[in-house]
Amino acid sequence: MGLFTNPLGYAGYPPGASAPATVVNSTVRAATAAEAAAGVLTDVYISPATANSATALDFASPPVLGFGSTTPRPVHATTLDSTGLTSVSTGAGAVANIGNTTGTIGFFGIAAAARPAATADIKDGLALMGLLTNGGATPLNLDGGALNAGAITAATTLTATLGNITATNGNIVRGTAGNKDVYSSVASTTAAGANSAGTVVLAGGTAVVATTAVTASSIIRLYRQGIGATGAAALGFVTLGTIVAATSFEIRSVQVGDASALEAADVSVIAWEIVN
Repeated sequence: MGLFTNPLGYAGYPPGASAPATVVNSTVRAATAAEAAAGVLTDVYISPATANSATALDFASPPVLGFGSTTPRPVHATTLDSTGLTSVSTGAGAVANIGNTTGTIGFFGIAAAARPAATADIKDGLALMGLLTNGGATPLNLDGGALNAGAITAATTLTATLGNITATNGNIVRGTAGNKDVYSSVASTTAAGANSAGTVVLAGGTAVVATTAVTASSIIRLYRQGIGATGAAALGFVTLGTIVAATSFEIRSVQVGDASALEAADVSVIAWEIVN
């Protein structure tokens, strides 16, 4: 079509024409599908039919203010390919939707895949769409956030660096022969520091274990680990004496016939464990 509404009523010629518009049309024309895909020409326009049928179209950034419209327009194509640094941004309050519930999507060159199911493994789902490289153990760091799960299975070790591991409504089950409680720090003298388990040698039938782990309501398990240097002398009954919260507790070996009296000859090795 000509440049002017009524080209026959104008004595001049449209740009690029050497004769009236009835003889030679303007050079502005519709681009072919190949030209539209190449995105090189600047003197052609892309018809709606070409844009709708194209599998790939190159679009420059919107023109500067004052030349054409900068209003965002929808682009319908099966492939959007960028050869340089590309940003996808939305205006304030806008929503960007990628894909749909029945489609597929892939990132970083990974083949597009359907949305993982609700019960799918999280790591496998991220790797399926290309957001995580699969293979090998992947750590999960919540930066101190809470983890709420129906069950946690640890193939090797479950560690709480700070705080408690609490079974609110359940048991600690040692399900395999050889499972045991392991203390990384165990006291071996009356100066127990903050330990909650250890051994001590009685002196004159008694010992005061200094530990900040004890509370006024602590349950303290006592076991005779060995008779030590007691030899042929009498052994007393091992019992718990005075508790001073956060400070110490007393172990006593009392006489069989008089529980108020110590068995002074008893110098056994006593094992102890605090349960709070």
